[in-house]
Amino acid sequence: MAWLTWRQHRLQLLTGLVGLVSLAIAALVTELPLRSAYHRDALASCLPPSLRSGCDIIVRRFEDEFSAGVDATRALIALPALVGLFVGAPLLARELELGTARLAWTQGITRRRWLSQKLLLLALATLAGGAALGTLTMWWRHPFDAFEGRMSASVFEVEGLVVPAYALFALMLGVLAGLVLRRTVPAMTATLVAFGVTRLLVGRFLRPRFMAPIHESATSFTSRPHPGWVLEDTLYDAAGRHVTTGREDLAIVHAQLAGIDPHSYLAALGWHRVISYQPADRFWAFQAIEAGIFAALALGAAALALWAVRRTPA
Repeated sequence: MAWLTWRQHRLQLLTGLVGLVSLAIAALVTELPLRSAYHRDALASCLPPSLRSGCDIIVRRFEDEFSAGVDATRALIALPALVGLFVGAPLLARELELGTARLAWTQGITRRRWLSQKLLLLALATLAGGAALGTLTMWWRHPFDAFEGRMSASVFEVEGLVVPAYALFALMLGVLAGLVLRRTVPAMTATLVAFGVTRLLVGRFLRPRFMAPIHESATSFTSRPHPGWVLEDTLYDAAGRHVTTGREDLAIVHAQLAGIDPHSYLAALGWHRVISYQPADRFWAFQAIEAGIFAALALGAAALALWAVRRTPA
């Protein structure tokens, strides 16, 4: 069965391997000047909470110099979906569409065993590739993560444990879509939509609630970088009412016309800024939780496919 799976999916597997090797080479080539610039500018001495003079200029110049590479790593967020589109969706849809399922399912092996062995082998390859991709991205982004943190969605979703979990979920979702729709292109479309919606719902509504956020009240009225994932940064008055941007601007103008420092004036009014955030040290805990969610969804999709394949007419 392993040989048959390799024969049928060798193009996808080789394409994925070539893609990973190409990304590794690109990462190695671009990492050398990145590390050189990191040590040349002594950026380690600017890591938070350092207040070294000129750090903001040095860090901004470093980020601008390698902004193209950072943007490229953000694009990796789409790669797990490709597993579902080009490996998962055609797995059963192509067999049913071409009618070859009739031959495959009458060779002395049950449908469930035939599918389970295929899924196991493809899942192992998917997990290995996803783990390699997540590790490679973390290695390349390390200098940027030290300054920007890793909790924002554009970083969190391309590093660590969630990358193989996303890919595994996309694979199983594609298989299930192919079994239900029995056509390759509709199955690919359904996989892409379902995968994107699931990622959006988890990232937007569940991830912020994995753990209770920390709330801080500050009398500083200027925005400042925060090492964690800021969920809310809102200005309130002394009565606890939200201060709109227009109202804040009017108060600042009033203070300036009166020759008063705006910050002191707002503080005298009893206004304060409330910041709710997920601290940076929760990164791995959040990674484990989200990876577990998508792994469970993947197992559920696989179990449903294994149950349904016995009742699917060839």
